[in-house]
Amino acid sequence: MSSTKTDFSPGSKNWIAKFFDLFKKGDFTFDTDLISQNESNLTHFISHQTGLIYGTTKSFIFTNNLDKKRLNTDEQLQLLLLETLFFTYLRKQQTFNHSETFIDEVLAFYKGYNGSGIWKQLQFKMTQNPHRKLELILAARVGIKSSFLGANYWLKHLSNAFIFLDVILFRAYLEGNTTPFLKNHERYTSSMLNGLIYAAFIDGKTEANEKKILKHFLASAALPRKIYRRFKERSKIGISVRLLKQELVNDTLLAQITYEFGHLLLQSTHLISPDEKQKLKTLGAALNMSNAQMLESEEMCAAFVAQSGPEELLVYKQSTEASFAFKETSQRWLRIIGRNKDRLILEVKESKELMDLLQKSTKEELSPEEKEQVKAQFYDILKSMPSLALFLLPGGTLIFPIVMKLVPELIPSAFKINEVAKKQNEDEL
Repeated sequence: MSSTKTDFSPGSKNWIAKFFDLFKKGDFTFDTDLISQNESNLTHFISHQTGLIYGTTKSFIFTNNLDKKRLNTDEQLQLLLLETLFFTYLRKQQTFNHSETFIDEVLAFYKGYNGSGIWKQLQFKMTQNPHRKLELILAARVGIKSSFLGANYWLKHLSNAFIFLDVILFRAYLEGNTTPFLKNHERYTSSMLNGLIYAAFIDGKTEANEKKILKHFLASAALPRKIYRRFKERSKIGISVRLLKQELVNDTLLAQITYEFGHLLLQSTHLISPDEKQKLKTLGAALNMSNAQMLESEEMCAAFVAQSGPEELLVYKQSTEASFAFKETSQRWLRIIGRNKDRLILEVKESKELMDLLQKSTKEELSPEEKEQVKAQFYDILKSMPSLALFLLPGGTLIFPIVMKLVPELIPSAFKINEVAKKQNEDEL
């Protein structure tokens, strides 16, 4: 029986087979230009926009025409994880013929992993269908084993905070890393935990909320008991730069998200002081990051927070400290755009249609078609500006609302010039 979008339900039996059926029919689509992009960090940028890096779902890659509200948190994450693994696969292979080839590749990558809990392991062993095997794996991957319930912190739900590591490891696997998944996951998770613990102790102590978040990360890590106890102890006393470097896994993408998580760990409890910002640089240096990479990661965090809001990202949405931290990151993001003000003004002024629409938007609500025209033209402009373009992938929705708020402030003279020209034309008629 043919699948339809209305009966597609991630998490239900055979949902992966339905996903690929709908993909082949063209019901689920994506920007094919992204597959051929040479940008090595494209998966990183896209996963910032979708939220997968943070263990949440802001948007999807292929299925944005689905009604996200009818899916629970786990279903959303399972779908987004599948999409991101599939996107990573397409980026590497550049072609796609059969879903079976992709499924076999992912199952080979997860070889040795059979979920957590006796019942799930039994289900996995009894299942022969490859699609169903992958469904069971993804369901197990997005959850965590934890008795730590009822806390309202960071992302508001106990999803696997390290879920993006699966994408990093899958990319490494496709590039020839044949280390078994569980062993590799242990190494990468340990390296990241070291960075987070170091960040938490940057000011010499850990706050209560930082301890809660570290506990969430430890629960997400799914480490063997002996190693778990080692990191539980480290989360109480801190870690030295020497030990951090000694146990470091050299992976550029891993370093970036470790630095970003460390940055957000501090930011989620209080406004980061200048001294803490400087000490965070020592974390970046220990992770072998350049100053440019650190700045990029800080700006990625700022963009995500600006889009998400403190109620989704920070520990206590009503706390004064959290409010200040959010305002700081929002202002930082506005400064990123501000640094490109002159070029942005020039580009916008050269488009009469865009100028007319922006001017109209200051007086009345634009129609859906007009909003799409503005969005498309802004997308074309910002794609040519590297410091902004990385926040646009894949659809330009990340900073568009902020840019729209800024435009009247950034180019008041441009609006006036356009108004004068328009009035002159009317007088001539």
